[in-house]
Amino acid sequence: MLAYTIRRLLLMIPVLLGISIMVFAISASNPNGGELYSFIGNPKNVTQSQLKALEHRLGLDKPLPVRYVLWLGSILHGDLGISYLTHEPATEAIGSRVPATLILMVTAFLLQEIIAIPLGIFSALRRGTLFDQTFSVIVYTLYSIPTFWLGLMLIAFLGVELRLFPFPGMVDVLKTGGDFGTAAWSEYFHAHPFEALTDLGAHLVMPAVTLAAVGIAGDSRYMRGQMLEVLSQDYVRTAKAKGLPQRIVIWKHALRNAVLPIITNIGLQLPGLIGGAVVTEQIFAWPGTGRLFISSAQSFDYAVVIGLTMIISALTLLFNLLTDLSYALVDPRIRYS
Repeated sequence: MLAYTIRRLLLMIPVLLGISIMVFAISASNPNGGELYSFIGNPKNVTQSQLKALEHRLGLDKPLPVRYVLWLGSILHGDLGISYLTHEPATEAIGSRVPATLILMVTAFLLQEIIAIPLGIFSALRRGTLFDQTFSVIVYTLYSIPTFWLGLMLIAFLGVELRLFPFPGMVDVLKTGGDFGTAAWSEYFHAHPFEALTDLGAHLVMPAVTLAAVGIAGDSRYMRGQMLEVLSQDYVRTAKAKGLPQRIVIWKHALRNAVLPIITNIGLQLPGLIGGAVVTEQIFAWPGTGRLFISSAQSFDYAVVIGLTMIISALTLLFNLLTDLSYALVDPRIRYS
């Protein structure tokens, strides 16, 4: 397995190089006048000599291949460049948004899998019953609902009409004195930890439910299909014929084989924990990486956009490898050489 892991890690290098070339080439063809104009904003009050000096300082006067090599060297040292919008290191701009995204995405992901997997298993075991039919109708309805519409409906009903949950944002800045992660919020958290966490949790409910709803619909239906396929296999029928208890047949023989495709599905979703939920974060004004990506793209802040793209690409490749390796832990028949 060690040799297989090393081989897969080496294969990631050309893939990441190809991705980096594409995203860098796209950023160089900025339709807004180039990276220099993205950095200075309105160039009307800037002289040509100042533009030339700034272009030289940013290294934008060099040929594109040279700029790519220099940029790639900076990436390898952990330097994603300077944000053209805020003029701060792109690493800091992204890093400051990661905690908010992780809180939202991990909560939604855990809620989704805790509900979806047992629900799919139970529906497969009750195939054809009233519960299974009702479950199918609800699942298909949830799966067809656009995320942005569901988020807006939750805001209108739970936020505006019933006033059960606060919105927008991540915390109540009037209460905490500042947004999540700021010095003011940290002071409020140390002084009133329970109130700070309660406020954060209340703001978290609607965006987490919005994200989890569609995921529950998809994963539960997928789990149901896998369980039905496994339950029809000969070895499951043999286990039943031997007189094994139902729970042993289901949890030891059927579920262990049905869960393999689910592992793949979960592995593909994990990079999104950092990438954030673009639509949901925009609707609820959640200060995460998804919202940062949209604002940076709209402002032609390609240092941040490229940085996020490369991070998500690397995580996708890494989680694909971890997913493949986890197969051997779940299914002893799988061995990598």
